[in-house]
Amino acid sequence: MFSKIDLKALSEHSTPDRSFLTLVLPHTYSMKNLDNRFDKIRQALQIGETEKDELDYFNENIRLVKDYLEKHPVKSGSLCLFVNWIADFFKACAIPVEMEALIRIDSSPYIRPLAELQDEYENVLVVIADNNKARIFLMASLAAADETVIHGHIKNHVRKGGWSQQRYERRRDKQLLHYAKDIVDAVTDISRTDSFHRIVLVGGKEILQIVMDQLPQRFREMAEKKAVDLGKSDDIIHQDIMAVFEEQERASEQNLWETIRQEYLKGGLGIVGLSEVVKAVKIGQVDQVIVNRNFKPVGRRCRDCEHLETEPVDQCSKCGSLSLFEVDVVNEIVELLKMSGGEIEFTDPIDTLTRAGNIAAKLRYRI
Repeated sequence: MFSKIDLKALSEHSTPDRSFLTLVLPHTYSMKNLDNRFDKIRQALQIGETEKDELDYFNENIRLVKDYLEKHPVKSGSLCLFVNWIADFFKACAIPVEMEALIRIDSSPYIRPLAELQDEYENVLVVIADNNKARIFLMASLAAADETVIHGHIKNHVRKGGWSQQRYERRRDKQLLHYAKDIVDAVTDISRTDSFHRIVLVGGKEILQIVMDQLPQRFREMAEKKAVDLGKSDDIIHQDIMAVFEEQERASEQNLWETIRQEYLKGGLGIVGLSEVVKAVKIGQVDQVIVNRNFKPVGRRCRDCEHLETEPVDQCSKCGSLSLFEVDVVNEIVELLKMSGGEIEFTDPIDTLTRAGNIAAKLRYRI
C-alpha cells in the first residue's frame, strides 16, 4: 500500500549532483515510449561538460531499471522506482492506481507525486451502521481492510401507550446506548494499531447520532455522518462514503488555510509566499504547509555548495557558482518537512491562497 511508503526515509538520501533517477511508470506506458524519453534526456545531458558524470550515472541507472523491468513487468496500476547506481540505492514501490508517467533526474528521490497521492488517499475509518448491524473498517489506499461486525438487533419503536411502552422505550434506549458504545470501542481498538485522521459514518440517522455523542472528543473532531439507505447497493453506498470524505477533505483544506490566513493577518504563526515558507522549513519552524496542487515553482540547486535558490537564477547567490540545475521547489519543501516532522496539504486551487502566492504555512513558533 502506498500509504505505508516511508517518504521520510526516502527524503534522507541526497547527493550534490543529479545522480538519482525517479521513474513513475503506469502499466499502460510502453517500453518504446520509455526508451524515447530516455534518449531525449541523454541528449539534454550532453550539452555541457558539467553534465558528463550525470550522463554516466543516468546510463547506469537505466541499466538497473531495465534489468528490473525484465523480471518485474508492470501489469496493473503503476510502479515507482528510485534509483542511484553510484550510491547503490534501488527502491521499487508498487502503486494500485494509475499515475501520470514521469522520468526525473535530481539530487534526491523525487517524492512529490507520492506525497500528493498519500494526501489524496489518506486512511479513513468507515462505520456503516443501522439498528441491526454495524460494519467498521479502515479504507487504506483505496482498499478496505478486514472489517469488524457488531450486531445491534434493536427493535423498532412501539405505538402502544402507558407504562408498558415507557418501559419498552427505556429498555430500547439502553440497548442502543450499549450498541453505540460497542461501536466506539471497536473504533478505539482500530486506532491502537492503525493511524487515521478521518472517520466517515453512514447509515441510520438514530444510531449514528448516538455513536457521535459517545465518541471521545479526539474522534468526534475528525468524524462526519450522513444518513443513507443501507438497502441500496454496495456501489451506491461506497459513492456516499466517498462524497462524505471529499466534503470533509475540502472543508479541512479551507479551515487550514483560513487558520493560517488569520494568523498571518495578525502577525501570528502564519506565513505566506514561497521564499518565506522555504526559509522557515529549512530551520524546522513549520508545522503545516498548504499549497495549491497546480503550483510547480522551478528553482535551482548549486552543484558546488548545494544551496537552494527559489528562483530560476543563473548564479548561486551563496558561492557565486554558475553550475546550477533545476529543481521542483515544492519537492524540496516536502523533503524538508518529512525530515522535520511537518505536514503538507495539497489542495485544489483556493482563490485567496492563489493571490497570496499559492503556498502558506502554519509555524510552530516565531523567532
